[in-house]
Amino acid sequence: MDRSDGTAGTGSGDVPELCDVCGTLAPARDQAVLRVPDSSAVAVDQRFDGERLLRACGEPHLAQLAAAYQRRVFVPEELWAGQITRAVQMLGPLEEEEMYERVVAMTGLDEEQLMRALAWQDSRDHPSGPGPGR
Repeated sequence: MDRSDGTAGTGSGDVPELCDVCGTLAPARDQAVLRVPDSSAVAVDQRFDGERLLRACGEPHLAQLAAAYQRRVFVPEELWAGQITRAVQMLGPLEEEEMYERVVAMTGLDEEQLMRALAWQDSRDHPSGPGPGR
């Protein structure tokens, strides 16, 4: 696990950051940080899509966080759905055909990936099986 060199925060190494476990404020340069795979993480900067930056006040809390993310399954369709959502939000209202073309261009996803992402999202919005009162 890596110690921050002051680049984890958005400013200098003296800008306090919260520990993701206990909420303790500590200068970013003193925190333990680690990037982990996470298909639910869609960043403003596309280079970091699929990665989550964990911040902790020390190695024990960082190890605790890392263990939780090791158990989380990486689901490509979840990542793609997040990327599509980001693109649609950035584009605003467009005609359906233009939206499709622009989303493909912005995300770099192919038609199969788009369809799998939409099916994954639909399954999350409408869980299968009987619901309450059925």
